[in-house]
Amino acid sequence: MFNKIIVFKALNRSLTPDSNRRLISGNQTDGQDSLISLMIHDVFGGEILKTHKKKNWHFYNRIDGERVDFTRSKMGKSIKSSGFEDIPSTPDETYDYFDQVDYTTFFTKFVSAFEEAVGLDKFQSVYSA
Repeated sequence: MFNKIIVFKALNRSLTPDSNRRLISGNQTDGQDSLISLMIHDVFGGEILKTHKKKNWHFYNRIDGERVDFTRSKMGKSIKSSGFEDIPSTPDETYDYFDQVDYTTFFTKFVSAFEEAVGLDKFQSVYSA
């Protein structure tokens, strides 16, 4: 089950200003749409979509038929259709916008934060013994 609030909280724990080299404003998710949309796709499935932005593309997701953009919405709420073209994209296309090392680091941080948010970390000690 895809819980947007838990995902949003895990994203906020995963994105830190010192590791976010593309930070545009005070918003930790600025400049991270390709990275976040690919990670959401890799973990939760769904589709990667894109829309034209001033100079390039803006990436976001559709999961269970619902448009979700963690870089533009508060707590990952669904986004109304105004301003979104919903052009299908692919994981390969998003790779042009970030370094693989950044993705691997971000992915690892997110999985850890997500496990902590849903309480899976308490089960790790049982299986590692």
